[in-house]
Amino acid sequence: MEINPIEGAIKNMLPLWGNQQAEDFERIINKAMEEKDKDKLMEACKQLEANFISLILKEMRKTIPEDPLTGNNLANDIFTSMLYDKYAELMAQSGGFGLAEEIYNQLSKKV
Repeated sequence: MEINPIEGAIKNMLPLWGNQQAEDFERIINKAMEEKDKDKLMEACKQLEANFISLILKEMRKTIPEDPLTGNNLANDIFTSMLYDKYAELMAQSGGFGLAEEIYNQLSKKV
């Protein structure tokens, strides 16, 4: 019996991401593995790490009290969300937590 680590990981991420984002990631990973393209696989792993970091940052943001100067409005929420997404992307591209490398090492064995 062979266990597909991609399907298990994707199913575990569904509550955090939502169906569409999880399906997109699964499709990208499977395509990279079918094409045996290690560069695409690494890029997909970095994107997964960026999404994970973004989730962490957004949850951490919830613990910060509201700023009395700017308040809690839609524009501030959108800006902060976009800023944290960019932080997460930069952290993942620079090595971040090393999660992308570990995922890549596991998945590249099948490429």
